[in-house]
Amino acid sequence: MLTLIAVVSSAGGAGRSTVTAHLAAQLAHASHPVAVLELDAQNSLGALLGLRETCGKGVLSRGVAPDSWHSVLCATPAGVPLLPAGRTDPLCLSALGEWLRQDTGGLRRQLDAVGFPAGTRVLIDTQRLPDVMTQAAIAAADLVLGVVPVTTTGYVTQPDLIAACAGRAQMVPNLAAASSSLNNDLLHLMQTRAGDAVVPLRIHRDDAVGTVAAGGQTLASAGFGSQAALDFVQLAAWVLRATTPDDGSAGAGGNRL
Repeated sequence: MLTLIAVVSSAGGAGRSTVTAHLAAQLAHASHPVAVLELDAQNSLGALLGLRETCGKGVLSRGVAPDSWHSVLCATPAGVPLLPAGRTDPLCLSALGEWLRQDTGGLRRQLDAVGFPAGTRVLIDTQRLPDVMTQAAIAAADLVLGVVPVTTTGYVTQPDLIAACAGRAQMVPNLAAASSSLNNDLLHLMQTRAGDAVVPLRIHRDDAVGTVAAGGQTLASAGFGSQAALDFVQLAAWVLRATTPDDGSAGAGGNRL
């Protein structure tokens, strides 16, 4: 059985795709079966996972039906199988959103049909809430990671994220700056508001993220002990614990496992 992990946000520039790519790469680096489904029309995940050319065809492209997603699956230098978004248009996005809205089990069914090994964790990169496809990903997911930038915008939009995810989101503070007292105050306010729904770690703002991206690499392969690389090691460990069944009951956040 696949474990679906939706990566979502309600703030622009929160870093959903960056978190998705580096988390997936870290899981792959540690030899855990992982794949990524890109439902974000920006179509940027391929580059973040080391591909030198933009994926022209993907799950959001015209002429690619959900039951043929296996045909656009591609390998990446990061060792993460990717179902890319590909180039798309408003009509394709609307049609896929309508399909997902009407067929609540469709997303999991089509991912099962791709043929990933049992136990694979499929990270789903999404568009900014309240996008219809993102809402469908939340409904299908076993775990919802809500990326919240530690900024004024992130704090102001945090209630929107909580509401849109119906309280299911486990929030990942991103772009944290430990040397900033304002940043630390904002993080404290976010933690106070959401309590245990905030993952007990933070992803720091780190120049290494841009440096490895410029070289077509990931933090897992070229982070060389940077703070952000260490942060993603911790996040991957937390995700593994949250999505590994123990007694057959729900894991962190009360999600289906």
